[in-house]
Amino acid sequence: MVITTARLIGTLALALAVVAVGELVGAPRLYADTAQLAAGAIAAWACLVAARRRAGIPRNWRLLAAGGLVAWSAVRLWWVVQDLAGHDRLDRPSVFDIGFVVLPACMLIGLLGATRTRPRPVPTSPRRDQIALLIDSVLITGSVLALCWTSSCLNAVADWESLSWWVAAYPVADLILFTMVVLLLTTRPDSPAGRRPLVLVGAALLAFGTADSVRLLGVGPAWLQVTGHLLGPALIALAALSPARPASLPPDLTALPRDWFHLLLPYVPVLVTGVVLLARTVAGAALTPFQAYLGWLGLGLVVTRQMITILDNTVLLDRVAETQRRLHHQAYHDPLTGLANRALFRERLVLALDANHHRGTPVAVLFADLDDFKLINDTYGHALGDRVLHAIGERLRASVRPQDLVARLGGDEFAVVLDQSDVVAPEPAPPESRLRRAMGRQRRYVLSAAGIRVSGGSGGGRTAAPARRRTDVVTPAPPDDVVTPALPDGVLINGRSAGLVPSPRTGSAAASAPVAPEISADRLWEAEAEGIGERVLAALREPYLIDGRAVSVGASIGLVVAEPADRLSADLLLRRADAAMYAVKRRGKGALIRYTGPVHGPNADLPQLLAGALSGGSPAAAGFEVFYQPIVRLSDRATVAVEALARWTDPVAGPVHPDVFVTMAERTGLVSAIDDFVLNQACADAQALAERFGRPIAVHVNVSAGRLGQQGLEDAVDAALTRHAMPPARLVVEITETLRIPDLPRAAAMVERLRARGVRVALDDFGSGYNALAQLHGMPVDTVKLDSTLTDVDTAPDRAGALCRSVLAICAELGITVVAEGIETDERAAALSGLGCPLGQGYLFGPPARLADLGQTASQPGS
Repeated sequence: MVITTARLIGTLALALAVVAVGELVGAPRLYADTAQLAAGAIAAWACLVAARRRAGIPRNWRLLAAGGLVAWSAVRLWWVVQDLAGHDRLDRPSVFDIGFVVLPACMLIGLLGATRTRPRPVPTSPRRDQIALLIDSVLITGSVLALCWTSSCLNAVADWESLSWWVAAYPVADLILFTMVVLLLTTRPDSPAGRRPLVLVGAALLAFGTADSVRLLGVGPAWLQVTGHLLGPALIALAALSPARPASLPPDLTALPRDWFHLLLPYVPVLVTGVVLLARTVAGAALTPFQAYLGWLGLGLVVTRQMITILDNTVLLDRVAETQRRLHHQAYHDPLTGLANRALFRERLVLALDANHHRGTPVAVLFADLDDFKLINDTYGHALGDRVLHAIGERLRASVRPQDLVARLGGDEFAVVLDQSDVVAPEPAPPESRLRRAMGRQRRYVLSAAGIRVSGGSGGGRTAAPARRRTDVVTPAPPDDVVTPALPDGVLINGRSAGLVPSPRTGSAAASAPVAPEISADRLWEAEAEGIGERVLAALREPYLIDGRAVSVGASIGLVVAEPADRLSADLLLRRADAAMYAVKRRGKGALIRYTGPVHGPNADLPQLLAGALSGGSPAAAGFEVFYQPIVRLSDRATVAVEALARWTDPVAGPVHPDVFVTMAERTGLVSAIDDFVLNQACADAQALAERFGRPIAVHVNVSAGRLGQQGLEDAVDAALTRHAMPPARLVVEITETLRIPDLPRAAAMVERLRARGVRVALDDFGSGYNALAQLHGMPVDTVKLDSTLTDVDTAPDRAGALCRSVLAICAELGITVVAEGIETDERAAALSGLGCPLGQGYLFGPPARLADLGQTASQPGS
């Protein structure tokens, strides 16, 4: 690169020397044309050489420059031939002179292509950007020419009327191109390396323009014209030989205010020219035809430029609107299923409740929680679990009405807002007779075998037009295996039952009955909401065929119907639906239960009761207690430890399954209160446990994985150990994997600090939780408790045995003790002992029981 540049400079110096010699010997024209021919040819060769090392737009503009220089040099060659033949080329213009126009045309195309590598800070269409750049350049050039036309100084040295338009086209083209370069440099931010070729091209155009202007006006020394035509090709060659620019960076956002400069710059010379011409016109000077043409041209270009600006602004506004729509969709929709998220669900529910409070519009909420969905993720992986969730979302949308909103609240929880806000008032019925008005007939809703209709009562009364929905879509009938909730025969329901009402499933509806009993509008809406819920429940029960696998997922659904008199908030309504769903969980899952009336009895509002039990006072006073389950040595069945487990018997709701209240506590942020209660009670019972088994034994206490790395756990452990004077070595903290550990490195640091106190740490349910091997690798635990899915070695000795042996081998290498969970038969205990598993836990050795009910198994010291 350096050698090529040095050769180019040497060639330019040689050309200037040739011109000087020509001046001395008396043949300046021949020597000048020869020197310019050599400069153009060498510059074209340099552009071709540089183009071979480039690609894309940098290669294209160098090839264009080379082509233009070749045409320019060809004209110089023709001039040399004419000089040698003794002809005067000024007297005999040739068609070959058109070659001078090729170079500006090639440079114009190259500069327009440069806009793609130097975008404006505000992105626009590349084509419109090129057109706008050309219009701006012509506007500025026309304004400058108009000012020059009115300049008294230039009028003194130039005879405008005698100038040839062909010769005038050269400096005008140079001025337009030079203006384009200035606009690119001033309105497009770029690096110094990216600006260097453009600066050199601008200098070359300035040299060409000076030489062409001197030739046009016939003023100035001859050497100035020759020097300009020598410097022009040389500077283009230097631009082509410039080093490659660095990788393009995104537009500089700090340069956004400079876009105003880009918009206003073309109009400044137009404004100045307009003011000057207006002043001359007011002074009595008439406009020349040339000035008038320039004025009309400028006006047309300004209008065109404004149209392009308006089009750019329209496109930009469309992009902003599209971006806003996309951001709005992302803010209010679940990215996995495309359903509404919790924020949009709450907004829609608040609007529906507002309509319910003010206009009595019916509204209901379905709350669905998938049953044992964690097994899907554990068995098939989270990728397939996500696809199942997406398929569930599609089925939910297909099972409800078009106006209902389906939302994914998080994890495996879904909810549906059922409302009638889209019902249009029925068309007015014909006027009733005076007799009918006197009788005071009231319209009743009748549920018949053919569907739901609005009746004016029994007798020969006229049937009113049914309410019409804006969607004009008929709600599809439920499948044959889904039953619309039955209503009491012969009873007009005006009241409602209290508590949680299970949805009846009594078989297919009897089609033989011509008309069902009359019911109130509120009861009709409850029946319709329950019918939709049953249809959703049946749809979710159907297996999902994914990658050739039939995956079945059940659901527990809670339904709550709002009443205008209740004045419920959105949170309270959702909480009642949540309570109804938990009632389904307690009763065996896979059903629908409707929540109505006041809270009492076994169907109480569990989230509210749990919050009351854990938020204030003592959990023990609210029915919480600690049960213990033995952990034995498989070789001799001696109890070596016990696991402390929380149990809850609410005074109102009765016994609540641990899976229900633990999951509920994790979702509501109350699980730490349960953990701390069990931790404190286990440490308090440690001495009584030692006396019962005749020796000190370890106590395992469960801690939610979501608490690892958070404040509070270490303080709770220290406080419990200090309060009850329990040795840290007898406490084992079990990390349960019902939730994903939020920050594994931070959790590992907390585990290290607990172990430094002497507390041991166990990994519970290994093999069924989140990234069990990753946690085993990342956290220095002392014990691993194998989930029951890995310990069924008696029923599947080959597969389960291989997995169990592998885990035992890994733990043995790491010095980790293994406890097998879920042992219920002697055969399984013997099989695990034969594989080398040292410890076991399960109903074979005793169920969870209160401290007073624990059996004294193998209590001899030292056994």
